[in-house]
Amino acid sequence: MNKYTYFFFISLVMLLSGCSSDDSDDEVDNSALVIGTYNLTEVNVNVAQDVNEDGVSSNNMLDELECLNGILIISDNNTWTLDLVNLDITNVTGDFYAIRCGRTNSFTGKWSFQGSTLNLNATDFGTMTLNNLVLTEGINENLPGVLNRKFTKQ
Repeated sequence: MNKYTYFFFISLVMLLSGCSSDDSDDEVDNSALVIGTYNLTEVNVNVAQDVNEDGVSSNNMLDELECLNGILIISDNNTWTLDLVNLDITNVTGDFYAIRCGRTNSFTGKWSFQGSTLNLNATDFGTMTLNNLVLTEGINENLPGVLNRKFTKQ
Protein backbone atom coordinates (compact mmCIF):
# COMPACT_ATOMS: atom_id res chain seq x y z
CA MET A 1 0.00 0.00 0.00
CA ASN A 2 2.91 2.31 0.79
CA LYS A 3 4.19 1.90 -2.78
CA TYR A 4 0.84 3.05 -4.20
CA THR A 5 0.75 6.11 -1.93
CA TYR A 6 4.25 7.09 -3.05
CA PHE A 7 3.30 6.61 -6.74
CA PHE A 8 0.09 8.66 -6.25
CA PHE A 9 2.00 11.47 -4.52
CA ILE A 10 4.67 11.63 -7.27
CA SER A 11 1.97 11.62 -10.00
CA LEU A 12 0.05 14.38 -8.26
CA VAL A 13 3.19 16.57 -7.94
CA MET A 14 4.07 16.04 -11.60
CA LEU A 15 0.50 16.78 -12.68
CA LEU A 16 0.29 20.02 -10.67
CA SER A 17 3.72 21.27 -11.71
CA GLY A 18 3.10 20.49 -15.36
CA CYS A 19 -0.09 22.51 -15.62
CA SER A 20 0.17 26.10 -16.60
CA SER A 21 -2.27 28.69 -15.46
CA ASP A 22 -4.54 30.35 -17.97
CA ASP A 23 -4.89 33.33 -15.65
CA SER A 24 -2.67 36.13 -16.84
CA ASP A 25 -1.83 39.29 -14.93
CA ASP A 26 -0.78 40.96 -18.17
CA GLU A 27 -3.05 43.89 -18.93
CA VAL A 28 -4.06 44.58 -22.49
CA ASP A 29 -2.50 47.76 -23.85
CA ASN A 30 -5.52 49.68 -25.10
CA SER A 31 -3.82 53.06 -25.32
CA ALA A 32 -4.61 53.22 -29.04
CA LEU A 33 -8.23 53.89 -28.04
CA VAL A 34 -7.36 57.30 -26.59
CA ILE A 35 -4.97 58.56 -29.29
CA GLY A 36 -6.47 61.32 -31.42
CA THR A 37 -7.73 64.89 -31.52
CA TYR A 38 -10.52 66.00 -29.20
CA ASN A 39 -12.63 69.16 -29.28
CA LEU A 40 -13.97 70.75 -26.11
CA THR A 41 -17.73 70.08 -26.23
CA GLU A 42 -18.86 70.87 -22.67
CA VAL A 43 -17.78 73.03 -19.75
CA ASN A 44 -20.44 72.43 -17.12
CA VAL A 45 -20.86 74.81 -14.17
CA ASN A 46 -22.66 74.21 -10.87
CA VAL A 47 -25.56 76.60 -11.43
CA ALA A 48 -27.23 77.16 -14.81
CA GLN A 49 -26.55 80.65 -16.15
CA ASP A 50 -27.84 82.83 -19.01
CA VAL A 51 -24.52 84.46 -19.88
CA ASN A 52 -25.49 85.43 -23.43
CA GLU A 53 -28.84 86.83 -22.19
CA ASP A 54 -30.95 84.90 -24.72
CA GLY A 55 -33.52 83.93 -22.07
CA VAL A 56 -32.24 80.33 -21.79
CA SER A 57 -30.01 79.28 -18.90
CA SER A 58 -27.56 76.42 -19.32
CA ASN A 59 -25.03 74.56 -17.21
CA ASN A 60 -22.87 74.07 -20.33
CA MET A 61 -20.98 77.30 -20.93
CA LEU A 62 -20.31 76.32 -24.56
CA ASP A 63 -24.04 76.97 -25.11
CA GLU A 64 -23.56 80.47 -23.66
CA LEU A 65 -20.12 81.64 -24.86
CA GLU A 66 -19.04 81.42 -28.50
CA CYS A 67 -15.47 82.30 -27.54
CA LEU A 68 -15.04 79.21 -25.34
CA ASN A 69 -13.09 76.41 -27.01
CA GLY A 70 -10.30 73.92 -26.62
CA ILE A 71 -8.40 71.29 -28.60
CA LEU A 72 -6.68 68.33 -26.94
CA ILE A 73 -4.28 66.23 -29.00
CA ILE A 74 -3.22 62.85 -27.63
CA SER A 75 -0.22 61.64 -29.69
CA ASP A 76 0.99 58.07 -30.15
CA ASN A 77 4.41 58.95 -28.69
CA ASN A 78 2.76 59.43 -25.25
CA THR A 79 2.76 63.24 -25.45
CA TRP A 80 -0.23 65.57 -25.41
CA THR A 81 -0.96 69.22 -26.15
CA LEU A 82 -3.96 71.29 -25.14
CA ASP A 83 -5.00 74.79 -26.17
CA LEU A 84 -7.82 75.86 -23.85
CA VAL A 85 -9.72 79.11 -23.30
CA ASN A 86 -10.13 79.71 -19.57
CA LEU A 87 -13.35 80.81 -17.93
CA ASP A 88 -13.31 83.90 -15.75
CA ILE A 89 -16.10 83.58 -13.17
CA THR A 90 -16.99 86.42 -10.78
CA ASN A 91 -19.81 86.36 -8.24
CA VAL A 92 -22.36 89.12 -8.91
CA THR A 93 -25.14 88.30 -6.46
CA GLY A 94 -26.77 85.14 -5.10
CA ASP A 95 -26.50 82.44 -7.76
CA PHE A 96 -25.69 84.86 -10.57
CA TYR A 97 -22.17 85.21 -11.88
CA ALA A 98 -20.33 87.25 -14.46
CA ILE A 99 -18.79 84.62 -16.72
CA ARG A 100 -16.60 85.46 -19.67
CA CYS A 101 -13.84 83.93 -21.69
CA GLY A 102 -10.34 84.47 -20.39
CA ARG A 103 -7.09 84.00 -22.19
CA THR A 104 -6.05 80.92 -24.13
CA ASN A 105 -3.47 78.78 -22.39
CA SER A 106 -1.33 76.07 -23.95
CA PHE A 107 -0.27 72.96 -22.05
CA THR A 108 1.90 69.96 -22.93
CA GLY A 109 3.10 66.83 -21.22
CA LYS A 110 3.31 63.05 -21.14
CA TRP A 111 0.23 60.88 -20.73
CA SER A 112 -0.59 57.38 -19.52
CA PHE A 113 -3.75 55.36 -20.09
CA GLN A 114 -5.03 52.37 -18.13
CA GLY A 115 -8.44 50.78 -18.37
CA SER A 116 -10.57 53.79 -19.31
CA THR A 117 -8.59 56.40 -17.34
CA LEU A 118 -6.34 58.96 -19.03
CA ASN A 119 -3.77 60.65 -16.81
CA LEU A 120 -2.16 63.75 -18.31
CA ASN A 121 0.42 63.72 -15.49
CA ALA A 122 -0.04 67.46 -14.93
CA THR A 123 -1.05 69.41 -11.85
CA ASP A 124 -3.40 71.60 -13.91
CA PHE A 125 -5.61 68.65 -14.84
CA GLY A 126 -7.21 65.71 -13.11
CA THR A 127 -7.62 62.28 -14.61
CA MET A 128 -10.04 61.90 -17.47
CA THR A 129 -12.38 59.01 -18.15
CA LEU A 130 -12.90 57.74 -21.70
CA ASN A 131 -16.44 56.65 -22.52
CA ASN A 132 -16.85 55.81 -26.20
CA LEU A 133 -15.45 58.93 -27.92
CA VAL A 134 -15.80 61.32 -24.96
CA LEU A 135 -13.11 62.20 -22.42
CA THR A 136 -14.56 63.65 -19.20
CA GLU A 137 -12.49 65.52 -16.64
CA GLY A 138 -14.24 65.87 -13.29
CA ILE A 139 -13.26 69.16 -11.65
CA ASN A 140 -15.98 69.70 -9.02
CA GLU A 141 -15.02 73.24 -8.02
CA ASN A 142 -17.04 74.95 -5.32
CA LEU A 143 -19.59 77.59 -6.27
CA PRO A 144 -19.04 79.35 -8.50
CA GLY A 145 -17.11 76.79 -10.42
CA VAL A 146 -16.72 74.19 -13.09
CA LEU A 147 -18.10 70.70 -12.47
CA ASN A 148 -16.51 69.03 -15.48
CA ARG A 149 -15.09 69.44 -18.95
CA LYS A 150 -15.84 67.07 -21.82
CA PHE A 151 -13.80 66.57 -24.95
CA THR A 152 -15.19 64.64 -27.93
CA LYS A 153 -12.93 62.80 -30.36
CA GLN A 154 -13.02 64.10 -33.94
